[in-house]
Parts: sequence; C-alpha cells; structure tokens
Amino acid sequence: MESIDFKKILFETAFCVMACDGHIDQSEVEEMEKIDKNTSYFNDIDLSQELSFLVNEIKTKGKSILTDFFEKIKSADFSVVQELLIMEISLRLISADNKVEENEITFLNLLRSKLKVTNEILYDRFGKVPYFKDLNRNKIDETTNNNLSDLIQDIKLPNISTLEAVEIKKEN
Repeated sequence: MESIDFKKILFETAFCVMACDGHIDQSEVEEMEKIDKNTSYFNDIDLSQELSFLVNEIKTKGKSILTDFFEKIKSADFSVVQELLIMEISLRLISADNKVEENEITFLNLLRSKLKVTNEILYDRFGKVPYFKDLNRNKIDETTNNNLSDLIQDIKLPNISTLEAVEIKKEN
C-alpha cells in the first residue's frame, strides 16, 4: 500500500477511535500531537484539515462512516508492520484519556477482526490487552463477517452533532 494512502488510513483509524465516544478529548489531541512529533506516521498529512473533513463526514454519514472504514480495512493489503501500527495507534488513543468506553472496546474488537495479523504477534507486541473480548480468530471472523452492520449498530454513537474538529499542531 502506498505510504500516503496508509497514513490517511492510519489517521482515519485514529479519528474513529477518538470520535466513537462522541467527543474528541484534549488528551487524545495531545496524544496525536505527540505521535506526530515523535514518529513519521502522519508525515505529509495536514492533520487539522483531515480531521475537519472526517468530522464533517461523520456528521453527514453517521455510523455508515464506520461501515465504510471497516470495509476499507478488510480489503486493504497491509503488511504485518502496518497492521501493528494500526493497532498501536488505536490502543494509544483509547488509553489517552485514562478511561475506556464500551464503544471503544467494540470498535477495537471490530478493527481487530478485519486485520490478518496473528494473535501471537499481537501478544508479542502488546502483551495481554484487557479489552480484547476474544482473540479466537475463527470466532471473530465468523461473527463479524456475518454481522458487521449489526455489530456497528452496537456502537452507540452519542450525539455527534456537537462533535467539533480541533486544531492539531504540526510539529517541525
């Protein structure tokens, strides 16, 4: 996958994690700024512009943005390293505000179900993640492939009409 395309998917992943509780917390923004400053994950991406675009998309499309996102993840040909980066960004942002919401857990498990990385590699990289409900790959695939739209409905998207884009400072 092209680098810029992957970076946009990585940012879209971060956005979905931040937005699935209906609020972009300042600690999540600070984590994004820290990631941007200390890694090349989002190089060449205007984070504030991309965030504004995605906020407008979720306000317009609602939960269907999640269906589109998961279909994009499922059909992409990621390397193992790229899949680990997707999981890393998700886990870092879920933990950023020191509270883990049920929507975030549902999102994380749906995301996990669309990646090909093995459980062993995930355990080696992240250890035991307490909010992975079930890492039995076959069971996850069977459940999510049959009921993706039902599972997305389980994400209780709060009132997103108040969701606002924020400025994410680009460090040089």
